[in-house]
Amino acid sequence: MKKIIFISLLVVLVVFLSYLVGPFFGALYLYFFPSVGAGLFIGLIGYTIALIGFVNSYIFFLTSGVSSFIKEKKYLLLSIMIAPALIFVLYFDIKHLYFSCIVGLIGWGLGLGVEKGMKMMKK
Repeated sequence: MKKIIFISLLVVLVVFLSYLVGPFFGALYLYFFPSVGAGLFIGLIGYTIALIGFVNSYIFFLTSGVSSFIKEKKYLLLSIMIAPALIFVLYFDIKHLYFSCIVGLIGWGLGLGVEKGMKMMKK
């Protein structure tokens, strides 16, 4: 029961951080792909970039959080929780799938570094 509450709080924290940092990830995305902005959705470009940024920041924070704080079955849990974001990227922006994969790999590497740092602090 304690583990389920911890995972739930981690997901809530990831969604909250993704909401806050999403526009910055969207600006980074727009920096690398300046011609993408207007064609994804009908509406304002700011909302489109914020939505793309939210998805990429969700991928980043989820991979880093799960990699650093979950001990057992972390990759099964990560694959289940990252599936909606990957479906979104595959459906709306498959041409730039590698950007989301790179963001996820950076988050995973950061999470592994935090996990190893925490192990060293315990010794």
